[in-house]
Amino acid sequence: MKEEDTEPALGPLHDERLRIDRIVDRLDLTDDLTERADLASELVRSVSRYEDTLERTLFLRIDGLDDAELKTERHHLRDALNVIHERTTGIDPRNVHASDGQTFEDTLSDAVFTLRRLLSGEDHRMGSLLGSLDPDERNQLAEEIATAFRSASERPDPPNTTFGRFISNVRVKLDHKFEDVATPTHPGSDTVDG
Repeated sequence: MKEEDTEPALGPLHDERLRIDRIVDRLDLTDDLTERADLASELVRSVSRYEDTLERTLFLRIDGLDDAELKTERHHLRDALNVIHERTTGIDPRNVHASDGQTFEDTLSDAVFTLRRLLSGEDHRMGSLLGSLDPDERNQLAEEIATAFRSASERPDPPNTTFGRFISNVRVKLDHKFEDVATPTHPGSDTVDG
């Protein structure tokens, strides 16, 4: 199935996936520790939104999307993203590597490796589903995805309710806006925004 065929059906999920790809690609290229810390923080938020939306919309439709292998990879990824989230929240990106930079980098590398494997498995299964849907089913799926994405969690372990996700996201946004003592410019922000 071609990308232009999946874009309308997946809506904001497609755009978020492109954002994740840009972040991961930039992480492969940059050695700037401040930029890597900033990108890691954005990766946590983006992957969390993507996976939360996927779980609440597509898991119900696709056999095998939550099979044992993908579930194990997803759990491993969440563990790594939780560590990154704890290390980057409310901390100046210039200081993220100060306490134990090698462990942070190892965790980030592990998260990126696991993410690539997980996304590959999910893509394969989603392509099969999207190819089997008629136009009405695609439109219905697009609406469900858009609704779920609006309340998607920005934390690796999402709360179970819409209200819980809302409160959690408010906290994440406040952490990033008001407690962020980050550099005045964010290296790599053009990568994240596309």
